[in-house]
Amino acid sequence: MVDGRPMSNSVVTDQEHHRLLMLLDSRSFDAEVYRSNGVTSVLLAGREFPCIVEDERLVSIRKVAGLTTAGHDTVVKAPMPGLIVRLLKNVGDAVIKGERLLIVEAMKMENELKSPIAGKVKEIHVAVGRPVDKGQILITLSGHDEEVL
Repeated sequence: MVDGRPMSNSVVTDQEHHRLLMLLDSRSFDAEVYRSNGVTSVLLAGREFPCIVEDERLVSIRKVAGLTTAGHDTVVKAPMPGLIVRLLKNVGDAVIKGERLLIVEAMKMENELKSPIAGKVKEIHVAVGRPVDKGQILITLSGHDEEVL
């Protein structure tokens, strides 16, 4: 997808030289990929495009874990039905990847849900003492994960 539009594409990578050879909707492109100050960018036709790079493995892991990325926001979903026992963060709090966000009790066990990214808590969609269903959005985080190349 490019700008939310599906496109037929194929990409050949030259990892040694950090280059991509792309065929997008029958148009050919040669791009350079580089990373500076923690941001990955693609240089294409003299223009720089910051981007998030994910491999299929990471996308699959996020799907199984109930995490989705929309733009630069990441939503954390309940992995199972349960009860919100404790919120460990507030809206506006900065979080690091792996930091505890909240605790959900399920089948008499407390489960810590951790941040999959470094960023900030944008929204909290639940309250302590409230039940949640599997797949329910619990927290929205702004920011994005480091990419996997």
